[in-house]
Amino acid sequence: MTRFLRLLPLLLFVLLLQDGRAEDDWGSSHNLLIKADINEDWFLLSRSNLAFRRDNEQLFLGYTGASLGYQLNDQWSARVGFRQAYFKIADEWREEQRPMIEAYYADFFDGFRFTSRSRAEFRYIDWRDDDTRLRQEFALTAPWKLTPLELKPYVSNEIFYSTRNEWIEASWFDIGLSFFPWEGTKLKVGYRLNRLRIQGDLINRHTLVTGINLFF
Repeated sequence: MTRFLRLLPLLLFVLLLQDGRAEDDWGSSHNLLIKADINEDWFLLSRSNLAFRRDNEQLFLGYTGASLGYQLNDQWSARVGFRQAYFKIADEWREEQRPMIEAYYADFFDGFRFTSRSRAEFRYIDWRDDDTRLRQEFALTAPWKLTPLELKPYVSNEIFYSTRNEWIEASWFDIGLSFFPWEGTKLKVGYRLNRLRIQGDLINRHTLVTGINLFF
């Protein structure tokens, strides 16, 4: 049973690749997260991202932002923040301002780290109607330490719901590996099946995801 659980992330990855079709898009998403403690209760978060699409040849999204967080107890924290995003629409870069609030839960169960993030984003968009988007992410990181790098498999899923359109506009299923090369630094690499709506039509985008998390 233990061997099966260790192989499960690889099996899921192979099955997801087999689901790809010729018309599916391929891309990548590269993330930088910085967390800095102010004191025992308060902390700052900053996340930046660059994303590519169309067979990983077109940079179409970039954002950066910051949040102020408060640790309510050992498991729960609350955050309020702002994100500035840029999207490439046709040949022009367009802006979006995105205030947001979120609740974050983290705990361990039999060595597995489980997290839940609930976020409301208030999207002010300069090329279409404004929107409020609700996002829910669940993530599970295994306690296994694979190879001398002590790689830990993880799996997550995030749902995006548009209140303006009253539909689920995207779903991200991620599977990958994370590790700490040294204290205060976490590196991640994985695969994402991004099921998203483009002008109401659902498409798949297969995405290489990388991440650098820095903790101070």
